[in-house]
Parts: sequence; structure tokens; C-alpha cells
Amino acid sequence: MLNRVLRRVRRTLPPPPPRPVAYDDWLPLLDEQLAPIEAACAAGERDIVALFSGLGVDAWALLLTQEYRAYPHIRALLPSVPAPPLQEGWNGRSGVPLAQQTAAFYRLLLERAGRPLDGARVLDFGCGWGRITRFLARDVPPDRLHGCDPVESILDVCRENGVPATLAQSDFLPERLPFDEPFDLAYAFSVFTHLSERAQERCLGALHDGLKPGGILVATIRPPQYLYESPLMESVRDRAGEPYVFAPHAADPSHPQYAGPEMEYGETVTSLEYVRERWGEWFELLHVDLLLGDMHQVVLTLRRRG
Repeated sequence: MLNRVLRRVRRTLPPPPPRPVAYDDWLPLLDEQLAPIEAACAAGERDIVALFSGLGVDAWALLLTQEYRAYPHIRALLPSVPAPPLQEGWNGRSGVPLAQQTAAFYRLLLERAGRPLDGARVLDFGCGWGRITRFLARDVPPDRLHGCDPVESILDVCRENGVPATLAQSDFLPERLPFDEPFDLAYAFSVFTHLSERAQERCLGALHDGLKPGGILVATIRPPQYLYESPLMESVRDRAGEPYVFAPHAADPSHPQYAGPEMEYGETVTSLEYVRERWGEWFELLHVDLLLGDMHQVVLTLRRRG
């Protein structure tokens, strides 16, 4: 009897209003900050540095996800994002979980840069679809923010999504960077985590030559523990204890990182001993940091020698 009454009551109630899209429940809490930015965007302002440099990192990260409709002019100005399957295929996560991870590295990058970034030339080495590049767009204007990647098709994704940076294709085994002027700061997130020794040395040499004297490189490596936690490294676990362990992916021409004839891309574990000894030709190791959101990305801050 009670169930029949409840069903009749439900039929007479109006349908609930549609839920707001994604984070439209949260962003209006920041309306005091966002409303003036939205108005300026609606009036035609396009300077991302001027508009967003005073915003908190988490709010900035959420805006970059594009998972909202509440501020349409802000959303239209900021770069769009590729579909979740592409994000996950490239980075293992998508949306806000990936933005949280990226924001943690971005905070650390700003801290370790050693200087304000206004006026600096900055390079995202191995930029992929511009996941981190877009975070720097509120610190560095497009003519001084650069990104390179050996995969031209992923650079096309950057261009299609309007990542505000100067982009160029790099070589898998670079002799030099694909830009002429030197940089104050370069970062390489999850690049040296995948390279053969030969590719690593070529990249380090190109980055050294492409940085100004005393320039800063922030790069990540995989810790030795990754050898036991990644099934992709099962075939090389008998090399545990070696300072550098590389497990190449299959030499498949359809693989986006295959440049032939050998596969220089795979899964890499690097010890700090190896970094100090082998990277020391090009860089001085200044700091070692952990990222709680991704313990398999150990962050190194290095200064160019010479």
C-alpha cells in the first residue's frame, strides 16, 4: 500500500531540473574572481597572461579541463582538450584526475625555475598534446613559450586545440633543438622515462646546447621500484640493481615513437647514481623531488654546465 502511494506521489511531482554540466556546480563559487575575467573575454581581451596570472592554480587547472559551461567566453578563449581516449592513451588519465597530477608538477616547476617567468623563454621538450604547455600559457606569452615533440601527429592535435605556443617537430635522436634562440628554462615530463641510452644522451646534448649558460632543466625519471611495479618491465627484472635499465617497446612501424631501424622508445628505470655520473657532463643536479600524485615520476632540477 505504501509503495503504491509513493509511486502516485512521484508521478505528480515535476521532474527534477537537469544537473549542471560537470563542474558548473563549483566554478560559480569563484564568481567574484571569474566574472570580471569572463566580462573581459566577452569584450575581446585575449591576453591569457594578463587575464589569468592572478588565479589560483587549482582554479586554473579546472578551467583548462573545459568540463564546464558556466563561463562560455573563458572557455572559448582557452585551448580545447582532446577526447579522453587520446588523453588516456598518452598519459594514462584524463579530465580532472590528470589535471590534478599536472597541477602538482606545474607548481613544482614554477618553484624550481629559479626566476620569474615573465620575460623568460620556456621549452616543453616532448610536449605531447600540450598537457603541461597550456598550464604555462598564463605565465609566458606564445612567442616565448615553445613545445617540441618527435611525433608530428600529436603536434597537429596541439594546433587543432589552439595550444598558445610556438611548436616544432624534433628528431627522435636530435643533434639540436628545432629552435634557434636559447632557452632560460626547459622541462621534460615523462620523456627520459622512456628513452634508450643512445636517445637519452642525444636529447641531453641537444637540451644542453639549447639552454642559456646556467639555464634550468626540470626532467623526470623512473625510480628503481618501477622495475617491480610495471608489467612492461617484467622481461628485464633480472637486471635489478643496474643503474640504467631499458625495455624497448616492439619495433612496430605503426608505433608513433618508432623511427627505425631500432626501437629507441620503451620503459626506462634510472638511478640517481647514473644521473650524477652520466648526466654530469651536461648538467649539475640541484634538487630531487617526489610527486605524491605520481610516485613513478621523480623530478630532477638541473643546471646547465658551461
